[in-house]
Amino acid sequence: MAVTVSGPELPTAICRRRLTSTLGRLDRLDGLPPVHSSLSWFGPAAAAFGDRATESTIQARSGLMAVHGWDAGRPQRLGLEVASAAAGVLASSGTLALLVGAHRGGQAREVATSVLQGGLLLVAHHLAAATADRELLPSPPGPEPGPPFCSADGEWFEIEVFEAEAWRSFWREMGAPDAVLGRAWTAFRSRYYRGICSFPSGLHQAAARATLAETVTLAGKWGVSVSRLRSYAEVLAEPGWQGGHLTEIAAGTGPALPVLAGDSAPLAGIRLVEATNRMQGPLAGLLLQMLGATVVRVEPPGGDVGRMVPPSCGDVGSFFRCYNRGKETVELDLATAAGRDDLRAVLAESDAFLHNWRPGRAERWGLDAPGLAKTNRRLVYAAASGWGDGPANSEIIGTDFLVQAYAGFGEGLHPLGEPPRTSRALLTDCMGALVTCEALLAALLHRARTGHGVAVGPSLLEGAMAAQAHVLDALGGGTALGDRRSPEGRPIWGPLDRPIATDDGYLAVGADEPADHRRLRQACQVAGEHRSAAADDAIAARLAEGTAEQWDKLLTEAGVPAAAVMTDLAALAVDDRFSSVVEPLSDTCRAPANPWTLTS
Repeated sequence: MAVTVSGPELPTAICRRRLTSTLGRLDRLDGLPPVHSSLSWFGPAAAAFGDRATESTIQARSGLMAVHGWDAGRPQRLGLEVASAAAGVLASSGTLALLVGAHRGGQAREVATSVLQGGLLLVAHHLAAATADRELLPSPPGPEPGPPFCSADGEWFEIEVFEAEAWRSFWREMGAPDAVLGRAWTAFRSRYYRGICSFPSGLHQAAARATLAETVTLAGKWGVSVSRLRSYAEVLAEPGWQGGHLTEIAAGTGPALPVLAGDSAPLAGIRLVEATNRMQGPLAGLLLQMLGATVVRVEPPGGDVGRMVPPSCGDVGSFFRCYNRGKETVELDLATAAGRDDLRAVLAESDAFLHNWRPGRAERWGLDAPGLAKTNRRLVYAAASGWGDGPANSEIIGTDFLVQAYAGFGEGLHPLGEPPRTSRALLTDCMGALVTCEALLAALLHRARTGHGVAVGPSLLEGAMAAQAHVLDALGGGTALGDRRSPEGRPIWGPLDRPIATDDGYLAVGADEPADHRRLRQACQVAGEHRSAAADDAIAARLAEGTAEQWDKLLTEAGVPAAAVMTDLAALAVDDRFSSVVEPLSDTCRAPANPWTLTS
């Protein structure tokens, strides 16, 4: 019996690597039926877009370039192949779901997903916000960008803090003008939801007057977390973080997973209890729900405060609805012994539990994996976190931008000649959710095969590594990165590698292959037998003369991967070409649809 994978080179390689890490050899899996994972560029939207694309053109079509460039005021390409990485993890997860279903008598044997669907997941809540029922009024931009900051000794760093008074005290002592701190705090705390952040003048100047060591000392005094933007050389000097770590928590076997009826989804009848907030945990739970699980969400009395974060989608905030739609809800006060007893009772009748509490809380509450295994030996237990086993970060808040900084994203996302910067797109939150979903599926498969309860500990840091494993593997193994990355792993771009400003918008082209570049030269009427810097300059100048939509159509018909950059997510939501990969949350609000298609 075997697991097979097909599709574009990079996401296919990522899927195979992750499945091998979890399952071992894919060409012979005793006791498992043959299953196939099919990857493509556009998935169900292929009829509208065809079958030719690149990572760059998918970033353009999905809105990723737009979100990544909001702070700069123009769309920008991401130097990491994040849409392909997301698709690879989706394919791995879909395959594991097939195997779980097969052990339960399910009939599905093939799963399909796409790079476009991976890219859309990375901008999911921005799509929901852009189409919300009630618009969120934008804050006026400030004259300075938001984080990261550069210290007096030239070190770039990100910060995180949850309390307004801690923010104010830290910046006061750093020497920032007190009059601007309130406005800066408002911009800072909303950057997760808005995807944009700019400050009044003063914070960057204050940061530039202190060394990184001085900044870290003051941050520790006021409870502010600081994470320096590390280089890939520093990242490679530490052990990596891989998926698939399973820890059995039951001494013996428990009841098997319920048998599937007919052509039910592979997780039908499986009950997941989720006690999470923000994005990592809720998106992981939503994905498992899309594979058939029943998800019960535990919220505090009065409901999760995320329900009130604007803009609105129906009766709740669009961010909350995007990641929690369709889930059942139970309100429990886990700060009380009675509330924790009620949760234990719920978990005694459930198959899996997912939380993203801060380190140590589960143990203090008696809700850790060994404790819960005493009453439910079959329970699959997932403790999602920011840092996982990263010991150097035990005192640092584990949130998206800090993890991006620590994981080397500053170098991977931006080319040579530009300062390292993190992305305002929540890349590690989303990738952390994907590897959390994948880890839970691996754990459910382990239980289906052994009957044993099992615990997993996925993290944002693991998600960050998954997003750039192909780069880090090449750097660490001495494999040539080609002429598109520097020896340090940074992208090397010419005039055709960035979004090209045209008469009415921006255009992305993918012409790395010699045949594609030849067709591009012909379409633009640029002479020459081979690719050259002069030819690229001439092509870019020619493309700037027309409109993005005209060139999109002409180049696509000529067989050249190209895409007008989608800069209006509200327009994407009502574009008929995306109707098969987007679904309604309300009369107006939209979000990415189920990224998997399962067939027998």
